[in-house]
This record gives sequence, C-alpha cells and structure tokens, in this order.
Amino acid sequence: MAYRSRRTFQKQVMRTFLPATILLILFSGIMMYMLGAGQVKKNARYLIANTTRQTAAVVDSKLELTLGKCSELNKTLALWRMVNHPYTEDSKTNEYQDMITVHKFLQGIYNDSNGAIDSIAFQTVYGNRLNVYYDMVYDYSHLSWDSFEDGRRDSLFWVNAHADEVFSTRIPREVFSLVIPYNNTKKEYTGLLVINFKGDYFRELLNEAEISRNGYVFLLSEDGCLMPEPSDNRSGLNEEQLDQLRGMTGSGDFEIWDQESREMLDIHYTPLKANSWTAVSVTPHSDLYSTLDNFKAVFFMIIVAAAILSVLVAVFCSRYVSRPIKELSEQVLAFEKNRDMVFGVNAGYEITTLAGGLNHLKTTIDRLLEQVREEQKQKSHLELMIMQSQIKPHFLYNTLGSIKALADLKESQKASSMCESLIRFYRISLSNGNSVITVGMEMELVDNYLRILEYRYGEKFEYSFEIEKGLEHAKIPRMMLQPLVENAVYHGIKPKDGGGMILVSGRMEDGFMVITVFDDGVGMDANTLDRLREDLKEEAIAPGKQGGFAMRNVYMRLKGFYGEQAGMKIDSVKDVYTQVQIMVPLDVMEGIAYVQTDDRG
Repeated sequence: MAYRSRRTFQKQVMRTFLPATILLILFSGIMMYMLGAGQVKKNARYLIANTTRQTAAVVDSKLELTLGKCSELNKTLALWRMVNHPYTEDSKTNEYQDMITVHKFLQGIYNDSNGAIDSIAFQTVYGNRLNVYYDMVYDYSHLSWDSFEDGRRDSLFWVNAHADEVFSTRIPREVFSLVIPYNNTKKEYTGLLVINFKGDYFRELLNEAEISRNGYVFLLSEDGCLMPEPSDNRSGLNEEQLDQLRGMTGSGDFEIWDQESREMLDIHYTPLKANSWTAVSVTPHSDLYSTLDNFKAVFFMIIVAAAILSVLVAVFCSRYVSRPIKELSEQVLAFEKNRDMVFGVNAGYEITTLAGGLNHLKTTIDRLLEQVREEQKQKSHLELMIMQSQIKPHFLYNTLGSIKALADLKESQKASSMCESLIRFYRISLSNGNSVITVGMEMELVDNYLRILEYRYGEKFEYSFEIEKGLEHAKIPRMMLQPLVENAVYHGIKPKDGGGMILVSGRMEDGFMVITVFDDGVGMDANTLDRLREDLKEEAIAPGKQGGFAMRNVYMRLKGFYGEQAGMKIDSVKDVYTQVQIMVPLDVMEGIAYVQTDDRG
C-alpha cells in the first residue's frame, strides 16, 4: 500500500509559509531592536553629556560669582591698607573704618551666594580678624596658614571637600574652600582670606543632576572629590581610575570596566572654568538601556501583532491556494465509494488539467478492472475444472472399487445406497455447467460425499450440519465447501487413532455469511499453521505441499467472486481440532440476496 500523508496541502503551505514569515518578522524585529537600542544608547549618552555640562555650568556660576566679588574686593583701598598696614597711632580710626568696609564687602559676598557659602574668615598678621557666618554656633575659631600648608602664598587656590578647621563645631561640617593669600608691597605674606562653601549645598546640586537611575555626578580635583549623597546601587571608581580622570584635559568621555558591579561604566567629564576641577558623570551601561523597557513593550506588541497578522494572511492564502486541491482530493476520496464520480474543479489551468487526467485515468482503470474481473472469472472457472478433473478420476475409481467390494460381499443394499450417493454427488458437482449454486445444494453435495466416505471407512467418523434457517437459499460458488471437508477427512480425521467428528455450520454475522468446517482430528502445530496461512497469499503452491492447493483454490475463488472483503480464517491446535471459516459479504454477492424462509431448516 502506498504511503498516504495525513498532512493536508493547506497545512504544508502553512508549515512552509508561516515559519519563513515568522523568521523574517523576528529577523526584522531583531534588526529594528538593535538599531533602536543603538540609537537609544546614543541619545542617552548625548543627554548624559549635556546634563554633565549643565551641572558643571551651574557649579561654575556659583564659584565664578564669588571669584568676581573677591576680585572687586581686591581692588578696594580698605583691603590694600589692611594688608599693607600703613596705620599709625593717630590713624586708628581709619583702621577700624577699613575693617568695617571690608566686613561689609565680605557680607555682600556671603549674601550674594544664595546659601552656597558656609562661612568667611579674614585675618592679617597684624591681628585683624573678620568672620562672616549665620547658620552655625562654633566652639572656637582658628585661622592660620598651617591649615593650608599645601597651598602657595602667592596666588589663590582651592581645597576640596574637607572638615571645616576654621570654625570648629560639635558636629563636623564638610566644606570646600577658596583660599586667597595676601602679600604687601614688599612681597611679604600679611593676610589670608578663606571662603568655605557648603558641601551639602553643592552635593544637593549634584543630586539634582538626573543622569540615570544609578548614575551620578561628582566634582574631582587634585586633592579629592566632592561626591553626591551615597547610594548602595552606585558603582564607585577606584584611585587608579580617578588618577586617570585627573590626567584628562578638556571635555570627553570613555568607558571602563567595573569589577565590583561586573559591567561597563560610561564616563563623561567636563572641566570647571572657575578652577581646575572637573565635573564627572558615571553611568552604568544597564542604565543607558533602561529607557528600552517601554520600547521593549511596544516592540513586543508590534511583533505579536505582526505574527498574528502573518498567521491570518497564511491561513487566508493557504485556503485560497489549497481550495481547488482540497476539492479534487475530496472527489478522489469519494471515488473510492462511488465509481461514477466525475472529477471537475473550477480552478487554474494546472488543476483543471489534473482533473481531466484523473477522469481519463478513471476510464482506463474501469476498463482494466472489468478486464481483470472477466479474467478472474475465467481463471476461477478453469481452476474449478482442474480441481474437478482431479477429484473425478481419483474419487470415482475409489468409490467404484468400494461398490464392487460390497457387491462381492453380497451387500447389495449398501452398494445401491452408495451408487445413489455417487449419482447425486456428480449431478450436483456438474450442475449443468453453473458456477454458482445455493448453499443447500452445496450442503447436499457435501452430504453425499461424506456418505460415500462413510461407506468406505465405516465408523471412522461422524458428521453433522448446522445451517441457520434461511441461509440455504443463499448462493455461493460451486465446490466451495467440498475441498474443505475433504481436507478435514484426509488430513484431520483419517490420521487420528479412533473415530472423529466433522461439523459443518453456517450463520449470519455482521452482514457476512460465515460457514465453518470443524473437525476434532490431529490438528496442526503453530509452525505448520503459520506456513499454511502464508501459502494462501502466495501466487503459486509449490509441488508436494499437502492440502495447500485445495485451500488456496477456495481462498482465491472467494477473492475472485467477492473481492477483498471476503476472507478465510484457519485455526488449529495440535491433537485437538482444526477449524476453517469462510466469510462472504452478502452485499456484494452480485445481486444474490440472502433469503429468509420459514419452510426449510
């Protein structure tokens, strides 16, 4: 039997089209996602660099404002006199007046900072001391050059985040300082101005710089860092990385690997104009893609929508393409039950041509089948003639010999009965050349055959018929049961020690006429039974196989008359029994119906 795939053409089209379409969608989606992710990263880095520059500009504005005010202070006469100290005993009033003027100027610097300055201290070597502060209560105030021993005495400098040592309080305050030393006209150090900026104020400015979820901005100088509020999620830089940043000039960016967080960090840096410090932003790479979360959701929805659309398109296209093929395949399946089916599909040239070819093939097959059926009938008739030619001489010689023996023994009654059975047997077996007779006639033929054998073998066996009422009018091929009964006698009962029993029965079962020939003879072992079953399927029976020809002849005649629905079943157990059943479908008995009657059993 040829392999028939259960997968429809529509499914094959979908199995081909859908994966290719979905792969194309996924590939396009991945490419779009990669391009989108690259653009998102580019935009995120641009925004971070811009935020870093803006943060540096805000800090610069605060520091440059103070530097500008200090520059104005340096130009005042009052400060020049306090640094050079030209006062005498008679000009003490001028000294106090200069101190008031400088103090007011320092207060103006403090107020103009808008809260950025923590405190201001000014002191000269001549004992003059000026302090400006509002938001603290200090335990003591101490200002000396020793606090800034790393600084130079000829120019201003900056000190990054440190604890305030000028105004000591119970709770230490973090400040960063602008230190301005003053020299007199003789280049001698005579004064010191220290402006302390609030670390918390600028830390708040750094915190307000929205770099990213875990990113931050800090101020870097040669002597330290001013960091924003600490966070557990922030990735810090080690000293080696900070030194690398200190060596950078101008604005720029680069990437470094953070061993602790196990990810890349994106670094942007911008120098401050007010001093040599640098505003540095640190952003984990994961934050650069954080904005992709919404993009991922939209991208996923687009992919799902495209996949659903592709499925719908695939279903529509596959149905449209496969509809003619499906119609043609349904006609082919219907042809198996209705041989009058005409193939026809309203479709394109190719399908129409295929339908026409099937119609031509159908006509050719019908012609060939009719030819095969006719040849099969001729073959069956020839086999029957061959079998009868084998039966007649052999059976006739033996029977006549038995009649002569009875006559010699003066058993005229038995000889007469045996002759009568022989006449009836041959009259039915010939049946005027008819190949089909009724079951009743076939049973009468078998009865006369067994009577003749009973005369010959005496009480070697007994036999019985059990035919369902009405079944005797059904018609079967002539000489269908006699070969099976002959096998039961010669291969079942005769080799057995003692007598035996042969039972021929017939019944209706599930639309089949089932006729059984049973004997309780010597039976067969499993291997012999398997070989006999296989012999039925062979094209020819090898010479020397006992009983094979008769069995195969009955089996092939069944198939020839009734088709593949008819069958033969053989069962046997060694030394127990042998049973042969033939199954004939009544609905294909060439119009010969099963007749139910009440007058015969």
